[in-house]
Amino acid sequence: RKGLEGVMAKRADSAYASGSRTADWLKIKTAKRQEVVIAGFTAPKRTRPFFGALVLTVREDDTWRYIGHVGTGFSHKVLEDLHAKLVKLTTLKSPFPAKVKDEAATTWVKPSLVAEVKFAEWTSKGELRQPVYLGLRSDKRAKEVVRERERPRK
Repeated sequence: RKGLEGVMAKRADSAYASGSRTADWLKIKTAKRQEVVIAGFTAPKRTRPFFGALVLTVREDDTWRYIGHVGTGFSHKVLEDLHAKLVKLTTLKSPFPAKVKDEAATTWVKPSLVAEVKFAEWTSKGELRQPVYLGLRSDKRAKEVVRERERPRK
């Protein structure tokens, strides 16, 4: 409720060691989740095959709104399988009204694949901070995916 990054956990029988880290103390981060639509993918860098990151979007006022890139959370098999699906959806046109990050290295796709990511928070620009890919969702249509708003707990 306070928007904290997580909680600290400690073995009950361990002593406090000022100024040092021990395996007896754990930082357990909280994470938010969001359904997203894939709008494109960037070229791979270094040794990674298939693609570098996914370009993400949600619907806002009947248009597509850019919410960032996700470049982690993929196994080799997921990279391969997802790339095969994305290649079939390629298009020349960006779905966004304005330029977005890494446009020169981006291959656009028809915004139809819905995925889920976990992330730390929303930035002041309305983008995801530290998103991690969790997988595709087949239970929702792309045009239904909007930014989810947290409801205050009572």
